[in-house]
Parts: sequence; structure tokens; C-alpha cells
Amino acid sequence: AFTAQGRDVRMSEERIEGYKFFVNKIWNAAKFSMMNLEDYVVDDETAPGNIDLSLPDRWILARLNRTVDEVIRGLDEYRFNDATGSLYQFVWHEFCDWYLELIKPVLYSRDPSTQRRATQRTLFAAFRSILKLLHPFMPFLTEELWQSIVADGASIMVSSYPEADRGLEDEDAERRMGLIMDCITRIRNIRGEMNIAPSKKLNVVISAPDEALEGILNEGRDYIANLGSLETLTVGVNLEEPKGAAIGVVGPVRVFVLMEGMIDVVAEKARLDKEINKVARDLSVVSQKLANPDFRAKAAEAVIRKEEQKHRDLREKHQVLEAAVKKLEAL
Repeated sequence: AFTAQGRDVRMSEERIEGYKFFVNKIWNAAKFSMMNLEDYVVDDETAPGNIDLSLPDRWILARLNRTVDEVIRGLDEYRFNDATGSLYQFVWHEFCDWYLELIKPVLYSRDPSTQRRATQRTLFAAFRSILKLLHPFMPFLTEELWQSIVADGASIMVSSYPEADRGLEDEDAERRMGLIMDCITRIRNIRGEMNIAPSKKLNVVISAPDEALEGILNEGRDYIANLGSLETLTVGVNLEEPKGAAIGVVGPVRVFVLMEGMIDVVAEKARLDKEINKVARDLSVVSQKLANPDFRAKAAEAVIRKEEQKHRDLREKHQVLEAAVKKLEAL
């Protein structure tokens, strides 16, 4: 189904392995959902759209609604690759990677609050719709999981297929969560670029250009602190750049990660220089091989393509490492 119209299906072990990971992702999401819905009683009269929802709940329902529309349009137009592509993106990168992580503190609280109940209801509705959307493409897996979450034992095949609901459209939630998620991603990127251990809590300052964006960031400060693994988080308008901070830019918003006590700058620069030299040597070897006419004349096309890809990967890695050194020198 991922193959575009008019193209032959090429056997790819890497792609098959990717599908295996996708199935594992869905299975683990199902286990997580069912574990956190054990004390949830289905109430069809209280749909997610009829209760006060948190920002992540509003966001995932809006994103699900867009995905439903894209999948149905893809099926109606026989563009199955578009339908499956939208589903893959939503299930893996939005539902699993983001939404489930965002709602963990609420679900783990075991507090019988209205917010936890609303999140459980949203989780149940979203995952049920995901199984329905996936069923035409993954019938056996979805049937197995469906039987674990429905009470009457009816097959997923006789359930109604999801339809887009204008009442779930929420561009405001998408915009707000988009900014919050981008800030989290930038913080994570800086952590990785600076080789800061995952166990270390970061101190972060976020400067917004106006009070409107400051309000959005304060609304999402718990999500940023939790998913960014922060010790402290300061949010304000037009804040000064802290001394010795790594800087990230998210549109008009600036993200500062304080580096004091996070890394040994001298040791980290030495490590990066050593890695750069190694990559440079490997890149030189591959470049010489590709420049050799005998190699190109005698090697199989697949071997040449593999070496060309290796050359691109090494060149990109060299650029990333050099950029990391420049950031260290700027601290």
C-alpha cells in the first residue's frame, strides 16, 4: 500500500524491518492504552468533544480528524500510498511519539479527577479510531487488538469507518501545541549536539517576543519541563541572552540552554576534534575510491550506489561535527 501508483513493488528488507517496528509501535501503544484504561468505563453519551479537554487532548483529536480526512480522500481516489503515508505519520510520530508521552503524568497520577477522566476518554476514542483506520491495511493485528478493547466481542469489520468531524477542527490547539513541541525538540537537539548525558537535568530560558506567545509557552511549561528533562525553566518576554548558553531558534522564540556544569568544554572539543579527523580520513578513502575510473568500470551498480551514499553520509556527519565545534567555541 505504500507503493505509489504506476510503480513496481521493489523488495526491500530494510522496509520490511521498518514495518516490523511499526507493528511493534502499535502493539506497545495498545498495551499502554489498555493498562491505563483499566479503570475507565465507556460512556458513549459523553464524547470527547463534549467535555473540557486539555491542550494535548484537543490537539490529538484535531490531528486525528485531519488524518481521517486524508485517509478517506486517499481511499476514494485510489491513492493508497497517500492514505497509508498519512496514517503512518500520525500513528507513529504524533500519537505514539508525542501524545502518549504528553499524557503520561496525568494518567500515572491515578487521581480520579475530571482531567484524568477526560484524557482517558480521549485516549480511548483516538485509539479506537486508529484501529478502524488501520484495519483495511492491517486486518489481523487490528482485529486482535480490537477484541481487547471492545466489550461486545463484535468484529472490527462490522464497525463504522471513521468520518471527519468539523466539530473537532481546532487550529488554535494545533498552533499552540506546535510551538510547544518545537521548543521541546530544539532543547532535545541541543542536548544531543552538545553530548549532554540524558540523566542530566537542564536549565532553560525561553524568550518570547510578545505576551501572546509567552502565554502559550507558560501554558505548556509542564510539558516542556517534563519532555525536555529540565531542572528549571524560565519563560518571559524579550529576555536577555544568558552568558554561556547554547541558543536555539523556534520562529520568533529564542531557546537558551545554560551550559554551566553541563559539560567539560575542553574535553568535549577534544572528543569532537578526534571524531572529525576520523571522519575526514574515512571520507578521503571513499572519495579516492569513487574517483578511481577502474572502480567505476568494474564495480556493480549497487556497490557504486552504496559507496556514493556512504560518501554523502560522511560528508554530512563532518559538517554536523564542525558545526558542533563552532557552537562550543561560542560558549
